[in-house]
Amino acid sequence: MDAHLPERRIPTLQNAPFVHWLRRLGVVFLGVGVVGSALTALLTPERLAPNYIVGFFFILSVAVTATFMTALLFLVRAGWSAVIRRIVEFIASPLPFLLLGLLPFALLPGTFFHWIHELHAGDPILGSKSWYLNEPFFLVRLLLYALIWAAMYRFLIGNSLRQDTLPEGDWTPTRRNLRWAAAWVLLYGLSFTFASVDLLMALEPHWYSTIFGVYVFAASFTATIATVTLLVVALREQGYLRDFVTVEHYHDLGKLLFAFCIFWAYIAFSQYMLIWYGNLPEETVYFLKRMGQGTWQVFGILLPVFRFVLPFLLLLRRDAKRTPAVLVTASVIVLVGHYLDLAWIVLPAFAPSLRWGWQELTLFVGFLGVFMLLLTRLMVRVPAVARDPYLEESLHTVSG
Repeated sequence: MDAHLPERRIPTLQNAPFVHWLRRLGVVFLGVGVVGSALTALLTPERLAPNYIVGFFFILSVAVTATFMTALLFLVRAGWSAVIRRIVEFIASPLPFLLLGLLPFALLPGTFFHWIHELHAGDPILGSKSWYLNEPFFLVRLLLYALIWAAMYRFLIGNSLRQDTLPEGDWTPTRRNLRWAAAWVLLYGLSFTFASVDLLMALEPHWYSTIFGVYVFAASFTATIATVTLLVVALREQGYLRDFVTVEHYHDLGKLLFAFCIFWAYIAFSQYMLIWYGNLPEETVYFLKRMGQGTWQVFGILLPVFRFVLPFLLLLRRDAKRTPAVLVTASVIVLVGHYLDLAWIVLPAFAPSLRWGWQELTLFVGFLGVFMLLLTRLMVRVPAVARDPYLEESLHTVSG
């Protein structure tokens, strides 16, 4: 804890052209989303709710999992990651604002979840789950998720930012994060699992999978690593992190992305294989709806290609993990796969025969714009590298 900071100028992004470009792109994307939402509300209003879930959960899953990733880096004392931890915090920074996106679920639950409606009161399956799937308890759970995630963000990122303001040798905020990281990891695991069940699996309350929470975590953590990788590579190649981030950090990020693409494939195959082998109608109907004719069959084929096959092949070689262009390509593919994944989970629950169209594209682009604009708020306010007792170690890390 007494390690000194190296004599290097900590970069700031307040006047960085890249950040201003990202902000302008966010405004354009948000404009596309607003126009798309208005047209969708006029022409096909039934498509608003499912696309809201897809777009909102995409950016929420990345932001809240980036906060978890911050806790994880503190927990395992990952010295190599000290120079990129602030980038992870940037990606987590939209979280406090995104929690407001839970309000539509609280105010209009019947728009999203058919188990709310009274006409299903005589359903024996829903009746057996009514202790969990009831509106008051659902609202309590939403409030708990928001409180846990807000507290996690305020504690972890708040301490990290506070560390920047303290004199050399005072690592009190960092010690707090190290001491409490395990508790936040546990709280994230519980809250994100139940949130995945409530916002995604409960769209089809007759179906269930005991591995679903792990599946959504694997998907979200892989997408978060991809987002971190994109931002780290972009900032280094633009020159802002050139004195801090090396190809060794590229290699570590590439290994993480490679590993969790495999982990996602393992969990996805385990879920599918067990349901296929069990061949129970209440379980198989979920996949039958998504593997028949049309759009969802195509999505089902593309999903493992984008989430596993292409990233696996791209990142298999050691030199590929150290090459910026390959890392960017693999990260973009993974993020496209994350969208396909969420669309494949959500949209067929509302309309099995729906064809993917401009409504889905424009609404999702709008959510990306929201994320970009919120992301740049913190980027222009604080240094791009956090003060950390492991910073010297991180600067000289050598990846195996």
